[in-house]
Amino acid sequence: MQFSTRTEYGLRALSHLDKTGKKAVSLAYIAKTEEISLAYLERLFATLKKAEIVKADLGTKGGYYLTKPASKIRLFDVMEVLEGDLKPYKCACGDVCRTGACSVHYVWAAMYRAIEKNLKTKSLNFIFKKG
Repeated sequence: MQFSTRTEYGLRALSHLDKTGKKAVSLAYIAKTEEISLAYLERLFATLKKAEIVKADLGTKGGYYLTKPASKIRLFDVMEVLEGDLKPYKCACGDVCRTGACSVHYVWAAMYRAIEKNLKTKSLNFIFKKG
């Protein structure tokens, strides 16, 4: 399984937000600090805003902030918003394989469950930790 730059840049950008969700941070600052295109960040944050992970304040002192403390936002939810469905194949979580019960169904299902469990136990605070 490989994640796109949407997830990489999204998580890197979110790590610059105030983890309490109280202080707004400008995308221009994040773009410069992380060396990410401002236009790309704007698209990512529009997606995150629509999913109610972040909110925006307009104006000269505006910027983005988390809708709730980082400890309450699961990595799984952020990554699913940015990537879409995280299942490696539709059959990984109960959907019927096109050939019935395929021989590798259990491999995909086990892999997805492990990834899902891991990402659901970690909040955004995980990316705020140093070291």
